[in-house]
Amino acid sequence: MNNITKISLLLLAIGFFTWLVFGFFGIQAIFTNKEVTEDIPDAVTELISEPVTEASSSVEKSSKLLGSGSFVQGDSTYTISGNAFLSRINDKLNLTFTDFEVSNGPDLFVYAVKTDSTENSELKATVASGGFIKLSALKGNLGDQNYLLDVEFETKQYQVISIWCRRFSRNFGSVYLAPPAKE
Repeated sequence: MNNITKISLLLLAIGFFTWLVFGFFGIQAIFTNKEVTEDIPDAVTELISEPVTEASSSVEKSSKLLGSGSFVQGDSTYTISGNAFLSRINDKLNLTFTDFEVSNGPDLFVYAVKTDSTENSELKATVASGGFIKLSALKGNLGDQNYLLDVEFETKQYQVISIWCRRFSRNFGSVYLAPPAKE
């Protein structure tokens, strides 16, 4: 083999490896952050600061907190923190993340999972069996963000929200949306 052929094969191999690492695996996402700074709707802020109970009347009847919780770690490789709030405001369902931080990765989505457990192996088994709804691509791995949900969303069946890497079937973390306490 002559030198030009060897150099050509070497460049081809380097090009393929580069595509594999960056194009397919999306390794660059591990080294970058995408911060989202969306305004939290006033009604959500009010619901968060004064949770709605059967007896409370300071929040308009058109606004209701349906569930809330704090994110917990999924697969041990990733870190996650923050809070999630599911609310109905003027007949629209809103999922809000506050103080949100998660390890970045490729192909991250927000999944609603048909389980009441954030235990990693149970959650992954539920997703593997098709017991989930893809709500949206994750807007960013840092910051406050809102997701408008379909009004037909079954809040009682899908009580866990997962930050899911679709490419590698990995649960970066999840939150159980506990209903508010009743007085």
